[in-house]
Amino acid sequence: MGNLPLSFLPPKNWQDFEQLTTDMARLRLHGDFEKYGRQGQSQHGVDIYGCDNNYKNAGLQCKLKSNSKTITHKIIDDAIELADYFTPKLDRFIIATTSLRDVKLQEHINLINYKRKNKSLPKIELWTWELFEEEINKHSELSYFYYENILKQFDQYNKDKHILSLLKNSLTRPAFSTPFTSENSCDDFINAVTDTQRAFNTGKLYDRDRNLLASAYAGKNLSGQEDRDEIKKIETILQKIRDFTTDNLKNGNIEQKANFLHFKNNWEQKISETLNSDRKQIIEAMNNILTRNNIEEINSYFTKH
Repeated sequence: MGNLPLSFLPPKNWQDFEQLTTDMARLRLHGDFEKYGRQGQSQHGVDIYGCDNNYKNAGLQCKLKSNSKTITHKIIDDAIELADYFTPKLDRFIIATTSLRDVKLQEHINLINYKRKNKSLPKIELWTWELFEEEINKHSELSYFYYENILKQFDQYNKDKHILSLLKNSLTRPAFSTPFTSENSCDDFINAVTDTQRAFNTGKLYDRDRNLLASAYAGKNLSGQEDRDEIKKIETILQKIRDFTTDNLKNGNIEQKANFLHFKNNWEQKISETLNSDRKQIIEAMNNILTRNNIEEINSYFTKH
């Protein structure tokens, strides 16, 4: 979204806020979440229910507040009292609100969790509107879906450029910018290739510690057919690199030493030559796409050799 995050107004009706919270839960908790029950049914204070990436079940309650009102301690306490009786038992209970972040509310939540510690009760979290804004800025698919008009006003509405910016970043890591003879860890190289595959396939870019860096639509969602064809070509080569490297490591043609890689029979196997050639094809294909979309090309070892 650029260097400075955009500010967004909360939805005006509870249905839109509930849908936004559902989508945010899926992205932030990396799990499957859906609306729970329907209006008028007993929900034990849970509007949205699902499991996160650690198979922990979570319930969320949405509290839409106008600018002149804020969530109170009583509202929080009443919601928790209902959620404690939810079946199956919750591991975490999240109160999502359009209220702004407030130190007194945070202190109240912290005190509640302290008193509930070691009592097999769900952990309580409070998602205020600032957190929503952070996630909307981080996940371009949220901003496109819910705030298309705002993006147009700021002249930032270009889905293709958001996708290509993420894919370009996924290819600027050392695994795609240096010759294979300069690699010192085969595991790191394979992991980097895998992370780049994930960026192309899912639109999610992670760092080495599994922290989400950016999010966009997957490469297959680019507008131009020519661009989509080149994306498929890149994805095919990425899988080839991964399989080729794994097979040669397994067969002993690549040996992991203390601080470097040794290529057994490299003259016959052409391991480094093959991997350098494949990565050069990827960078060239990506630069073709970037050029067509008026984006600066990737500058790496493979663009100079």
